[in-house]
Amino acid sequence: MTATHSFSTLVPDVILDAVESTGLWSDSRIYPLNSYENRVYQIGIEDSSPVIAKFYRPERWNEAQIQEEHQTLLKLKAAGVPVVAPLEFNGASLFEHKDMYFCLYPRLVGQHPEADNLDQLYQLGELIGKLHQALSTTMFKERLNVSPLAQMDVAANQILTGNTLLKAPLPKALQLPEKLKPLYIKQIARLRELSEARIQAYWPTQLRPIHGDSHRSNLMLHEGQFHLLDFDDCQNGVAVQDLWLHITQTENPRQQLSEIIEGYESYQPFETRELDLVDVFKSVRVISYAAWLQSRWHDPAFVKAFSWFGSEEYWINHLNELKSCELEWGQISR
Repeated sequence: MTATHSFSTLVPDVILDAVESTGLWSDSRIYPLNSYENRVYQIGIEDSSPVIAKFYRPERWNEAQIQEEHQTLLKLKAAGVPVVAPLEFNGASLFEHKDMYFCLYPRLVGQHPEADNLDQLYQLGELIGKLHQALSTTMFKERLNVSPLAQMDVAANQILTGNTLLKAPLPKALQLPEKLKPLYIKQIARLRELSEARIQAYWPTQLRPIHGDSHRSNLMLHEGQFHLLDFDDCQNGVAVQDLWLHITQTENPRQQLSEIIEGYESYQPFETRELDLVDVFKSVRVISYAAWLQSRWHDPAFVKAFSWFGSEEYWINHLNELKSCELEWGQISR
């Protein structure tokens, strides 16, 4: 893979050539789907159903990591877990075209879960329990191991210094304003202190393979059954990471939590002490999201979709969100 590659070269002819290199014949219809980290398109196929083409962001995952993702999905599908696995052509699921890795998926039509539907939350718990049960025998060898404090430190340091992994310097307009840095340092220190205390009080003796980013947009209700999509962030982590994102009520989350866990325990026992880690993962997600937007500033898709990013108002709102993480600390585990 070349270091200079970017999505700017991913023009329609390149997309179609890549798809047709697998042996399919397109009808030249390309429909971009909502994806920022990678590029995803629905491609029309002659005399057949459309396929979904996913082009991986260069230099994010290496070939072995993507292959492990694909092999996991294919094994899950074979085991009857409702996931969307990549299509295989002559025994291969990962391909390279113009220095970019890509794969094809079958198109799945359906709806995302309703945030406050308790019946659906129970079903989501069942699905994730079934997933964790199927994954329980083999740890990922190529994917990342979750490390909340390290992730928090890296993201916060980037925001404070403006130093990303990009070769070009980060524009001043996208950096945290100097006058807000003392407040940010204080708030991060407080969340890190709380997080470290929680992790010291309980951390599982062994991590487990998980989806890693099972928010509502990565679930699809298709023909009466929920399917898990997009294992791009699969990793060795903690079971509750795949559950807490579905808790949307802030005043009384217990009812939602009860439904999710009840469904989960249809397949897997749930260690309730993991609930003490929800605040940790929530704080890390809030910090990391801001750092992620900052590190992708050079991507035109981000400039267009997140034009509000980087203003003083944005950073003030970000600080308020971090403060909310502190004020709501312990609400789930109480």
